[in-house]
Amino acid sequence: MIRYLTLCLLVCLGTQTLAQNNNKQKTEEMAIRNTIEMESRHFWARDYQNWKKTWVHADYSVWIAASRDGIRQYDGWKAWSANVKNFFAENPDPMPYDGDVSKKDYRFRIYGNGAWVSFTQDNKGTRTLETRILEKRNGQWRIAMAEIIHDINKEVEEEPEGDR
Repeated sequence: MIRYLTLCLLVCLGTQTLAQNNNKQKTEEMAIRNTIEMESRHFWARDYQNWKKTWVHADYSVWIAASRDGIRQYDGWKAWSANVKNFFAENPDPMPYDGDVSKKDYRFRIYGNGAWVSFTQDNKGTRTLETRILEKRNGQWRIAMAEIIHDINKEVEEEPEGDR
């Protein structure tokens, strides 16, 4: 009888620990999604002061975008930040976000104070596959790397013979 009660107690403790770990994972995933979402919202709103709070300000921060038109990359916070400041100066009007942009199919890999996350984004029919690497600093998740691949799985249109 004591063995049976001990076994029941161990199973209950194990189940409780598993549930607590699952709740912690879900809490971290929601915090990470919030950081990614706030970075996007502040960018589309052209709100540099709040946008920069979502990023790691380090030499190893990087932003990369690839499309059929080529690849753009900014290495380090200073280069990326300067690019965004210039972009906001040249394009100061906020862009619509709610109803135009959606993110889905999140995949998470959280490891201590680091996380790897990928998702798809739809912007009025333009689909991108996006990846973020984040760091948890002072209890807050911050983006250290963003990778954006445009027009994922879009059929490549053949050029007419005479245009080659």
